[in-house]
Amino acid sequence: MGLGYCPLRGLLLLVLIGCPGGLAVVQISVPAQVEVMLGSPVTIPCTHSVTGAPDARLVEWFITDRDGERRRVAYSEGGHGTVDQGTEYLDRVYLDPDLSLVLLKADVRDERPFSCQVTAGAAGSAEGVAQLRVYEPPEPPELTVNPGTLSVTQSSVSEIATCSSRNANPAPAITWFKDGTQLEAPSERNDDKYVVSRTVKEASGLQSVSSILYLRPSKADKDSQFHCLVQYPLPRGQVGNATSESFRLRLHYFTENVEFTLESPQAIKEGDDVKLWCRADGQPEPEYVFYRVQSPQNVELAAQPDGVLTLPSVSRADSGTYRCQVWDFDSPSTVELEKEVNIHVHYLDPLTLQPGRRVTVLRGGDITLTCSARGSQTPKLVWRKGKEQVASSGSLTLRSVSYHVGGTYTCVATLPSVPGLQQDQTVQVIVEGKPEMEKRPTRHRLPAEGQRIPLTCSAMGHPEPQFTWSLLGVEPVESRMGSRVLSEVTVEVTAALAQSGVWCRARNRFGEATQHFTLEIVGGSEPQAGSSAAVVAVVVCVLLLLLIVGFFYCARRRGHLPCGAGEKRSLTPKEGSTADPAVEMKTDKRTEQTGLLSPSGTGGGGDGGHEC
Repeated sequence: MGLGYCPLRGLLLLVLIGCPGGLAVVQISVPAQVEVMLGSPVTIPCTHSVTGAPDARLVEWFITDRDGERRRVAYSEGGHGTVDQGTEYLDRVYLDPDLSLVLLKADVRDERPFSCQVTAGAAGSAEGVAQLRVYEPPEPPELTVNPGTLSVTQSSVSEIATCSSRNANPAPAITWFKDGTQLEAPSERNDDKYVVSRTVKEASGLQSVSSILYLRPSKADKDSQFHCLVQYPLPRGQVGNATSESFRLRLHYFTENVEFTLESPQAIKEGDDVKLWCRADGQPEPEYVFYRVQSPQNVELAAQPDGVLTLPSVSRADSGTYRCQVWDFDSPSTVELEKEVNIHVHYLDPLTLQPGRRVTVLRGGDITLTCSARGSQTPKLVWRKGKEQVASSGSLTLRSVSYHVGGTYTCVATLPSVPGLQQDQTVQVIVEGKPEMEKRPTRHRLPAEGQRIPLTCSAMGHPEPQFTWSLLGVEPVESRMGSRVLSEVTVEVTAALAQSGVWCRARNRFGEATQHFTLEIVGGSEPQAGSSAAVVAVVVCVLLLLLIVGFFYCARRRGHLPCGAGEKRSLTPKEGSTADPAVEMKTDKRTEQTGLLSPSGTGGGGDGGHEC
């Protein structure tokens, strides 16, 4: 009966006994590879079946030891698993109910083939082999960089750095990178670059790998970043990565270019701090020496190891040419190791004022103020009073001056092309003349006597005016508001004060000015004079009217006044009349009263209604 091995899905081994047509068959399935992390338990399955033979089966697990001998480590007969004595797997393995081999804790030494053999009497036997793979990630990579200075002029390679990856399984791979790009470095020695790798198996069975990078550096490598990458396999085809820290090379190369620059504002002015920067592209950085170029001999300023020359608070005397000289003896004679920079310091002299910083002018007069300046450029001159610009040149003429024209005037000089460079001077213009009163309300109306009211006089003038008041026993309070002098008194209003009023006078050596205050009482217990006169006039008119009415009444009674013809008839008895004269008089009296009181002057019983 022949023995055959058939692959199943690329991983399982199918072994059939008696394939050509026998009735008893043993079928077995074992994975081609089993993966486990170091120190973890792992089960190696052995799936099998026996057809056509009821005989008892024997399941055995075998390894090949270091001497190349095949040794059994565990078996099962009658369904009970047993671990063999005298092997390295005693107390490390057992068989589970499916008769799979269980390894309690995987070790690197366990990375070997494990064979499962099934025997079933007349059915014969079958065997399957599983390869155990044990994985362990490495420790973080260690980087050792050459601490020396590498010369770019040498013709052969230099050892750059060593990258180590320790205690891994399987052995990791190391690659080198420059500025993020992998270096294609061969393992064969040459004069450009190559790597030398070494793998060491530790006593633990784990593997350590080191890689040494050899490179002939160039000046282009002065700013490059180097690092190494460690890659290691993991179960299920995964790959782990670990990256070292980056490092740069310490290179030695001669100076090929010198740069000399001025770090300052666009336009330098007196008082600025100026820095001169000298830079050479040699490494290590060479020594720098600065000179002030002038005749008959240059002046050496200082040797600055950092290449920076500082000129604090420069003045116009610092204008000129400065030179930087680089001392690098490795540079070829064709390289220019000197550079020059010109410095121009702008300035602005103090201003000159005419006629002076304090001038006086009579009120109503004219005056001209002039301002001049000198600088590295023609200055721009303006006059200001406060924030207001009053002239756009160095000359300012004030005509017919008043007190309001006096005050502080400022001449400002600038160089438009040099921001921040400015000079200014002030002139105090004093206007002299007699006092001038400020217009204020002078008429005050009060409801009654006894009220207190403040009165204020304000005057301008120079010399400063002195105030006097028409009040006795009152102490004025004086204050100043700008160019004005204020004098204030508080008075109690009386009828006498209302009649006389109050005045104040401001005086200096040029003259005086007076202001009069009128006080008027418009209410209270005693009427004003105008109101009393109006009342008296009304009373007199009423009395005169009553006297006139009385006079007419009496005259009428006595018959002194001529009346109309009707009235005469009523007063004279008719011929042959027997009427009583007294009765007629009574009747005529009513008529008379009616006529007197009637607006039209007509009698109630007369014929014709004549006026009386």
